[in-house]
Amino acid sequence: MRFPKVPSIGIRLPFVRTPTLPALGRGSMSSLVDVALAAAFWVLALLTLGAVLVFLILAFVPLGPLDLIATSEDGGTSVPVPRAYLLFGVGAFVGYFAGFALILRHLRRIVHSLRIGDPFQPANVSRLKEIGLTLATVTGGAWIGQTLVSRLVRGELEPPGLFDLVTPAFSVLVVFVLAEVFREGARLRRESELTI
Repeated sequence: MRFPKVPSIGIRLPFVRTPTLPALGRGSMSSLVDVALAAAFWVLALLTLGAVLVFLILAFVPLGPLDLIATSEDGGTSVPVPRAYLLFGVGAFVGYFAGFALILRHLRRIVHSLRIGDPFQPANVSRLKEIGLTLATVTGGAWIGQTLVSRLVRGELEPPGLFDLVTPAFSVLVVFVLAEVFREGARLRRESELTI
C-alpha cells in the first residue's frame, strides 16, 4: 500500500549566510567545524570567567575552615584544606580553561584561513606552535596538579604515572610537525608567487 503524497506548504528554509559564516550549507565541513569550535570556545571562555570569579571570591571573602573528603573503600579520609590550597586549585582550573580557550581561538583562526582558501599563511605556523606550547603547558600543569592532590590526601588517590604523559606528548609532537608542514607550505607558496 502506498501512502498519498503530502502537498508542500510552500516554506523553504534559507541557507545561513553571514560575513563571518559565508557558506554554511550543504556539505560544508569546514563551516560545521567552525561552528563547533566557536561554541566550544565560548563555553570555555565562560568557564574561565566563572573560575576567575570563584578565585576572586576565595581570595577576598573570609571563609571558615573547609575539609576535603577523599572517599575510599573504608569510608574516606578528611583532610583540612587551607585557603592557599583552594586558591591553587581554582587557579589551576583558570589556567586549564584559559589554555584550552586559547587553543580553540587559534584553531578558529586556522579554520578561517582554510575557509578563505589560504591555509599556508606564516601566521598559521606561529599559531600551531603556540597551540603546541599551550597544550604542553596545560598537560604538564594538570599532571603536576594531580600529583600534588594525590600527595595532599596521602594515599587515598593514586598519583599519575609517567605513562599518563605518553598520549599528550605525542599530541604535542604532532602539532609541532604540523607547524613545520605549514611552514614548508608557506615557503613553497611564497616561492611560487615570486616565480609567477
